[in-house]
Amino acid sequence: MESNRPWSIAVHLPYPFLVYLVIWIAVSAAVFVGAAMDRRIRSEMRAYLGFLCMPWKIAVLVPAALFVTFAGQFAFDDTWDVVTGGGMSLLTYMTAPWAVGMSYLVATGRRPLRHAFIALVACLFSASWFYDGWLLLRDGHYTPMWLPNLLLSPFLYVAGGALWNLEADAEGKPIFGFFRKDWPAPPKPPQVGRRLAMVCLPPIMVVATVLLFCVKWRF
Repeated sequence: MESNRPWSIAVHLPYPFLVYLVIWIAVSAAVFVGAAMDRRIRSEMRAYLGFLCMPWKIAVLVPAALFVTFAGQFAFDDTWDVVTGGGMSLLTYMTAPWAVGMSYLVATGRRPLRHAFIALVACLFSASWFYDGWLLLRDGHYTPMWLPNLLLSPFLYVAGGALWNLEADAEGKPIFGFFRKDWPAPPKPPQVGRRLAMVCLPPIMVVATVLLFCVKWRF
């Protein structure tokens, strides 16, 4: 149908939402290109993929992503569907560990300020703008849930980024991976113990509490 075409939807958006849409699309595209052209970021991507693919992180990701992807059909929230749940889960896993770690490195003067801006846009796109864009295409109007989601989802994003940066040092003590000088390379040797498992609980509980108790369920 004509009204479902993206350019037709955009024409009929209220002016403030049209401006907001154009801004976040332009910013996201510019930052993506800028990150792709950044030599240091490009040089670290292979190491970062190894960092993401550690077995314990995959073991946490799979059940969490399955829940977030498919649980929306049991909630009184028509904005929570397979695309928003699955897409935001995948984007968070792929970008949040890097964004959280990079923010720390910028704050401690080890990376340039532009890397913090890339991290911020990665957070906003993964936790908010992807959600907005999909629902705009799906429903033909800008979702009224854009602001509540914008205020809440970044907390889940940061919690996920902190969780997947947890690791154990050579003595078995839990640390954040971005404390290491060679981050985002995987730790050597990769150690996971009971103490680390206990430290993982707080960020897991943050996400679980929001999903289970801040949502109205159909059960």
